[in-house]
Amino acid sequence: MAATILSLVLSFILGAAAWLALGPRLSLNPDGQLNQTFNFFAYVGIAFPLVFAGVFFLLEKL
Repeated sequence: MAATILSLVLSFILGAAAWLALGPRLSLNPDGQLNQTFNFFAYVGIAFPLVFAGVFFLLEKL
């Protein structure tokens, strides 16, 4: 359970960093404000499987 929460927190951090670095590259909604929100959550969704695997790989080594 703690690994899942850690993965989710790290995914939000990486998603925010990607959103700041890349900006709203994906056109998911014609409304500008919603498009930025959807882009942020898309970046979080992309980061989550990678972070989830990384957290469990690191926990295995401990």
